[in-house]
Amino acid sequence: MIGSFEKVLEELSPIQEEAVSWQEGSVLVLAGPGAGKTRVLTTRIARLLTDSPDRKFKVLALTFTTKAAAEMRERVDVMVPGVADERTFIGTFHAFCTQVLRQHGSHIGIRPDFGIYDQKKDREEILADVIQESVDCGEDFSVDDIRWLDLIDELRAKVITPEKAASSNLNPRMVRIYRLYEKALQTRNLLDFNGLILESCRLFAKFPAVAERIRRTYPYWMIDEFQDTSQAQYWLLHYLAGSGFNNIFVVADDDQIIYQWAGASYRQIERFRDQFKPTLIQLVENHRCPPEIVALANKLVAHNCYVSEPTGQIGVKS
Repeated sequence: MIGSFEKVLEELSPIQEEAVSWQEGSVLVLAGPGAGKTRVLTTRIARLLTDSPDRKFKVLALTFTTKAAAEMRERVDVMVPGVADERTFIGTFHAFCTQVLRQHGSHIGIRPDFGIYDQKKDREEILADVIQESVDCGEDFSVDDIRWLDLIDELRAKVITPEKAASSNLNPRMVRIYRLYEKALQTRNLLDFNGLILESCRLFAKFPAVAERIRRTYPYWMIDEFQDTSQAQYWLLHYLAGSGFNNIFVVADDDQIIYQWAGASYRQIERFRDQFKPTLIQLVENHRCPPEIVALANKLVAHNCYVSEPTGQIGVKS
């Protein structure tokens, strides 16, 4: 009886097989809906594991939702049963950063038992408490300063620390509130959702040996739905990769960017191509929709246009 992995390999198109067989170096796989992006990514994971039964390396696969991660993990488990749990990390960017900071965050003063606040009301309560404490100590703040939280969230989502904000033209009062907020999180041993990526970037920037250790553990990286990466997620890859690593395999649909509200942008694809010089593989065959539907969709996509984005200084300060 033919095994599941072998069966999946036999069903691949020639261009899908080329992507699955890719070994070393950076690759950008561009494909629209129904072209088999997830199949290619998960089958490549299974192939890497199948081809190296006596080796100890792990495969890092990152995506954007726990549901997508669970689906990817299930597909890999079906193809190579009993291997994925030990030899892969398949999860979200935030789950990966959580693991990294619990293991290595002590280098930057983060205790491994930190809590995570992802609800705005919880973060508002923290900021309100620390503002009131400062007012009681004679600082010239007011309860209205909680309004700065949205801008602080935006800065943290762009990996802009209070130190970096202070050196810019941002409102000085907001910067002071930002410092208060970050200190409050540190004192309470908490991280907010944006802080998981920001602090991981800070860790890799200040302690490149930690990034090097992760690269040795995970010599193969896969990124699903790369078009939906935010600036922070791209900077995470930038700091983690360092100056020489380029063994990154990403799949993307540059005509379908869902998470623009969270900072996703086609510019991340441009940055990836500029920094890592990937080989381009295009999956052009749609395996899900009838040809008539694909033709109509292509006519609509032909009218797409992108709005230019403002540029700014982004990064962490050691």
